[in-house]
Amino acid sequence: MGNSILRSNLLFRPLLTAGIIIVSFGIVCIWIGSSIDLKEEGEGFMIIGFRFLISGLIFIVIAYIVKYFAFISAYLRYISNQIYYRRNPKENKFKDWYKP
Repeated sequence: MGNSILRSNLLFRPLLTAGIIIVSFGIVCIWIGSSIDLKEEGEGFMIIGFRFLISGLIFIVIAYIVKYFAFISAYLRYISNQIYYRRNPKENKFKDWYKP
């Protein structure tokens, strides 16, 4: 488990950095597209900027998923065990409380 946590921390910073760079490039493209006087080229820059903005946000989300993957998988495993745990309806639900 220690190795997987170390590996997730190694991937977090590069993915987060890439996401921040891509988001900032998208913002610059949107700014250029809104400030340019030519309508068609400005729309093209804005479309490209929005695409970079969305992809950068996806990179940032993936970075946080990678960082907290062990916690997320343990939580999902706990939830699935709670959902799929079925008791025999004829048994008393309090019968195993006093087991040593």
